[in-house]
Amino acid sequence: MEFETADSMLEYCRSTGRTYVTFTLVQTGRELGTVVLELYTDIAPETCANFLRLVRGGQHSYEDTPIHRVVKSGWIQGGDVVDGSGKGDPGFTLPDETFAVKHDDKGILGMANKGQPHTAASQFYISLSPLPFLDGKRVAFGKVLTVDGLESLGKLENLQTYINERPVPDVTATKWHVLYEP
Repeated sequence: MEFETADSMLEYCRSTGRTYVTFTLVQTGRELGTVVLELYTDIAPETCANFLRLVRGGQHSYEDTPIHRVVKSGWIQGGDVVDGSGKGDPGFTLPDETFAVKHDDKGILGMANKGQPHTAASQFYISLSPLPFLDGKRVAFGKVLTVDGLESLGKLENLQTYINERPVPDVTATKWHVLYEP
């Protein structure tokens, strides 16, 4: 979506009854852009609640965590709140709450897991294209709201990566905050 003003975006947020989160992508001190996420709190309330706990911080936090994987035309992945490697285990898991949200568009937000049911924890992904092979296997629970956010993610697709698909130099997700919560 594209909004003419910040007020019109907030008006839209209020009209949905859902929660909205924002973060900024940074590489070597340069901002690549800001991403606004719409959380489907009405469809996946427990998954969204876990995500919001990590946005707000505490024992674990998304603040200043790396985007540790970029799969061209696939997805970006981040949210390793332990060591940023993509292998960190925060010591908890989530049940697969619902598979109602399909991976049918660019910008779908979902929880990464270990390839087994009920193994998601803190890591999330955002699709860079439709990913129907994830339907019924990964819990999607939101989407990128703004065109600017999609353009920011698109910038990541063309970055140089290591063999393990980690951007070179690192890209960090920072300035996490709740934009609107009913």
